[in-house]
Parts: sequence; C-alpha cells; structure tokens
Amino acid sequence: MQVTIHEQLVDVVLFIGARRRAAEAKGRHEEVKLWRYVWLLDDFVRVTGQVYRFEDSLRRELSAERPSISTHLGDHEGTLAQPVMDLLLETLDETPEPEQKQHVRVLIALVNFLAETGQLDEADGFVVNRWDYAPVAIAHFSNPEEAQAWMKSVAEPPSPVRILIGDEYFQFWYMREDNTRGMYRDYPIEPDLEWLTARGIPPETPSFATRVEAEAWLKSHPAHPYTFVAIAGEHYFAVHHPWLKRHSLHHVASTLEAWEERKRLVELDTDQETEDPSEGAGE
Repeated sequence: MQVTIHEQLVDVVLFIGARRRAAEAKGRHEEVKLWRYVWLLDDFVRVTGQVYRFEDSLRRELSAERPSISTHLGDHEGTLAQPVMDLLLETLDETPEPEQKQHVRVLIALVNFLAETGQLDEADGFVVNRWDYAPVAIAHFSNPEEAQAWMKSVAEPPSPVRILIGDEYFQFWYMREDNTRGMYRDYPIEPDLEWLTARGIPPETPSFATRVEAEAWLKSHPAHPYTFVAIAGEHYFAVHHPWLKRHSLHHVASTLEAWEERKRLVELDTDQETEDPSEGAGE
C-alpha cells in the first residue's frame, strides 16, 4: 500500500522529535534550535494548506539519487535555513537506515520547496513571531454561501486549512485521491478564551459604541494575538489575523456558552463510545 503524503509528514514529525530529544540529551543546544526550526517550517506548510503542493515538489526531488540544494537558500541570510540544510545533509550522510534517510530527504525537499517558491522569509516570520499568531486562517468569507461556492469552484484548494466564515472558524479539508471536500465548525480559540476569562477580563478594556469603531481602533492597535474590547457594553474577544489583515470579534458570553455545549457533546460521545457494547444485550 502506498504511503500518503499525510502519513509521510507524520513520520517526519516523529523523526524530528526523536532527533531533537537526542540533541537535548547530549546538551547540543544549537542543534536543538535547528530541529525546532525545521519542525516549525513543516508546521508552516501544513497550516497554510500546502501539503499537496509540496507533494508535487517532493515527487520530483525524491526521484534523484542525491538531493539537490536550492540556489535560493543564499537569498535568505537572515534565516536559519542554511544552517538547517547543513544539519540535514550531515544527518543524511550519517544515517545508515534507509527509512531514516527517507525522512531526511523529505525534510531537505521541504526546505527546498519553501526556497524555490519564495516563501522562506514568510515562513521565517511565522517561526520567529509564532507567539503573536492566533490559529491561522487562510481565507475569510462573509457567509456560508460564499464559502461553499469557493469550496466547490477551486480545482485544487489548499488543504487542510482553517477558514473564517464571519467571525467563526471552520476547518476545510480536501482529499486529492477522490476529489472529496468539506468543512465543519472548529473551536481553536475557545480554550484560550476560557483560560483568559477565568483569570478576569482587564478592567481597563477599550470601549466602543459600535463594531465599526472597534474595528477602526484595532487596525492601529492590533492584538498580539488576542485582546478584549467592549462594544455597546458587551465584552468581545478580538483575534488578530495578520495574513488576512483583519480581526475577528467573538462575543465572550455566547462564545463560552457554545464552547461549554461543544465540550458537553464531545464528552457525551466519548462516554457512549466507551460503553460496553454487550451491556443490556440480555434484556
């Protein structure tokens, strides 16, 4: 059975983790930093929905006996891309196991992919400023109809990715193998909102009469990545989406209420799955 690109990337992440732990055990702090960096480059490709795009590039690179190195790496001297590539090439030469070598070749291809597509600076910004990023959404739609039209019209959509419909996160997915696609409601910010509100909303929260006023203020005072504002006396959780150049605004009380309901349903489903299927069979 052929291994999918998603399975390959899962194996690669496990490989990175093992190498990073080995470097930590030996006190190689610089190497630990480089393995963390390449892990975040992998994460950048995932959250921006470029898994299949990378797969196309990967097929070409893995067909060569010896990995080639992008000539564009030298254009990004401010990043760790070149030291990471040096580490990967050294690891490739020192690793005897064919399966482990394959993982290294995938990572070399990933760095090359970002360099060849001119994304290394953007990816480096994602790594360096990761604490200023909310869960990444790659597109915004005003309503579900717009999102559905986009989902059906794009021949090869980014996947898997989060999108915004209004102020709500949705997870979009597309499977190249059978051209299926869909989306469902996602809850990536609710745990952070729950944690922050449990510690108390700051008393000096900026207050506005309308959403338009709040959005105008947020443009010049962007959240990093979250902040609270009050609109018409109600508290809202502002989430900054720098790639979309906008903020989403989440009504605190109703968002937390929906999150509690979501957790209750998940817990109910979990309880049902763990019940003994034979229970009650003799009744």
